[in-house]
This record gives sequence, C-alpha cells and structure tokens, in this order.
Amino acid sequence: MNFFNVSKLDVFLCLAVISFSTTGILAQKNPKDEPAMVNKAPSVFNSEYEKVKSRVSYVPGVKVIRGETHVIVPEQEFFCPAGSVFKYNNGDIQVFDRRSNNGGKTWRQVPHILENSTYQFPGPEGEVVMFQSDNQAGGSTSAGRPEISLQKTNEEGVLEANFFRSKDNGLTRISDPARIYLPEKFKDWSGVLCRNIVGLDDGSLLMSMYLRSGVKNTIENKFRDIVLKSSDRGKTWHYLSTVAFDMSEDNRGEGFNEASLLVLPDGKINCFMRSGASYQASLGSFNNNDWDNKMPFGLGQQTPIYKSVSVDGGKNWSIPDPITDHGVWPDATLMKNGITALTYGRPGNWIMFNEGDRDTWGPIIPFYNDLYPPDCGNYVSATEVAPDVLLVVYSRTNPNDHWKSEIVGTYFNVQAMTE
Repeated sequence: MNFFNVSKLDVFLCLAVISFSTTGILAQKNPKDEPAMVNKAPSVFNSEYEKVKSRVSYVPGVKVIRGETHVIVPEQEFFCPAGSVFKYNNGDIQVFDRRSNNGGKTWRQVPHILENSTYQFPGPEGEVVMFQSDNQAGGSTSAGRPEISLQKTNEEGVLEANFFRSKDNGLTRISDPARIYLPEKFKDWSGVLCRNIVGLDDGSLLMSMYLRSGVKNTIENKFRDIVLKSSDRGKTWHYLSTVAFDMSEDNRGEGFNEASLLVLPDGKINCFMRSGASYQASLGSFNNNDWDNKMPFGLGQQTPIYKSVSVDGGKNWSIPDPITDHGVWPDATLMKNGITALTYGRPGNWIMFNEGDRDTWGPIIPFYNDLYPPDCGNYVSATEVAPDVLLVVYSRTNPNDHWKSEIVGTYFNVQAMTE
C-alpha cells in the first residue's frame, strides 16, 4: 500500500474507530466510583452503598444509608413543585403524574396527578379517596399545589370541596364533592384543607385544616390547625378539635399550619406542624431571628416544627413542643420496623428519625440544598416502598431559571439496630 496516497478523511476515520474501541474497553475495565445497579429496581437496596462513608449515618438504635437518586418527573415549568409520593395497596408508587409498578425501576405517565391528601382503605383493592388540590395561587402552573380550596354553600358554616373516589388503585376516579361543617366561631374565617387523610381503626377518617380570621393586626389572624373527622368515608367532614393556636404577639410569624397527621399502632396520633419560616437561603442570615429586622421577604424568622399528641382519637391534644429549630412542610412516615421518619425543609431538605416514639431524634440528615422555585420550596415527602427502604421525593430547581424544576427521588435504607 502506498501510505502517501491515503486521504486525510481515511486517517480520521481510522483514528476514530481506534478511539471509540479503546474508550469502550476502558469503560468496561474501570468500575464507577459509586456502586452500580444492573437491571434492579432502586428499591432493591444495594448493600455496596454501606461501604461509602459519606452515605452512612448512625445513632444508637438507627442506621441510615443513602442510596440512589433518580429523576422521576423531567424538568418542566412549575410554580409549586411539591414533592408528594404515595404507595398504593397493590404496590404501585405514584409521584405527580408518574407511576411505577416495579419498585421505581421505570415510571410511566398517567392521566391524573397524585393528590397530596390521598388515602386508601385497607385491602388489595381498597377504595382510594382524595381531595383535589386545586388551589390556583400560581395560576396555570400550580398543578399539584397541595392546598385544597373550599367553596361556600348556601348554608352558613358549610363549605364544599372537590373530592374523588377510585376503585382501581387510583388509576381512574369519579367526582363526589364533600361537605365540610365548621362551628359558629369559624363560619367567616378563611382557610384551606392541607396534607394527608389518615384512617382510624373504626373506619373513620381524619384530615387537617388551617384557618384564620382575616382581621388584620389581631392574634386570631394567625393560622391555627384544626382536625376534621368523617364517619361516612369522606362524604361529610365535621369539626373535631383544635390542635394548636398561637396567642403570642411576635413569637411565631404564621401561627400553626401544614399539619401532618400520623396514626400509631397503639392508637396515639402525632401531629407535626409548621409555625413559620422564610425564603432566606441559610440558617445563618444576619439578624435572622430578630422579628423587628427589616428583611426583603414577608417573614424574617426561622421557626420550629412542632409536635402535638392525641391519645383519644384526636379529640384533645397536648401542648405543642418544638422538635426542630426551623422548617416547613413536615411529612411523617411510620416504617414497618417501628422507626418514624420525618422530612422537612427550608433552607435545604432534611430527614430525621425516631425509634420507638422516643423524645429524641436522630440521625438528622441534610440531603439537598439549592435555589428555590417561586413557591413550595423544600416541600418533601416520603413513603416506605420496600422493607427498610424509604423513597424520599422532592424537587430540584434549575439554578438558571427558577420557574423550571424536576422532581426526583432518593432512596434511603433505614435499619433498626439492636444493641
């Protein structure tokens, strides 16, 4: 062969073939820094993650290992990209408008978004009930916003809300509007239903609502959390009790709202509540806790998540105790191993654990922090998708365009450790 007659194109193609072949060989020989999952659902937890020091957190009684993170809902325009997740009795998992029937290995788009209030009665084909999260505070991009708007009726103190039922594990739904009956004191107050429906052993349902008088410069213009009860599978809801209200002049900015109810096996009910917060980017902002400091946002305080307890089915509640020093949108999950996981956020996303309903929490793990979307920043939820495995769902906002976010899920292996 006369090498001097070979064209430049021939030389380029030859080098390209060699380059791609070599790269492929090196890729096969050099393992990745992190453990890889091959043809397995991420809920089948990879024990290799325990060998990565920064992924493991431990306190006596609880060990937590951080696993894979996957994009579930691709980036799109969101006003309020709340992280909500629900596992149906048939094993399907849903996040926003994506659903998985193989433990999170693949996700398909479905017609209806997940409502944050979703509850399923016991049994493989148990009826699914939900309020529609139709609050339009952000306009057309508010799909999935968690608060439930209420409409007035002709009757005094009676409100109506969009309510749906499903007989096929949430795949399809039929409308069945629900009525909410409030006592005389609250008939002219404004508020929204919020968070999850929970079921009691007698088949009744509980749901939280937060509301305020709307009269400016009064203590009663701060939000208070109340509980509603339904004894007819969600058709009607009646006021049961007030969990918490704030009579202080300036201790907490908002009062109490965004309550997450958790029913324990012994019948005790825990209620976790937001009490304020702002959109500052750090806990160490200058003069952060001085209420009189002029901040560029509506509220200048970082305030705790509070916990209140009922031992009589939600009729009466303990005085709320602070369990964090900051946070919004608490979401509580009781795992089958007896450990309670509580997610919360702002600034950043956090998750902490409690074994056996103790007074102390740990480990306390920050696992994500970045810029905020227009609203609902750091709204995080979790559910147990396999024994000892939590799927924690949250949004990641595009740092160059805060109107665009993706919704992702991180898997955590949570083990109860015997001493």
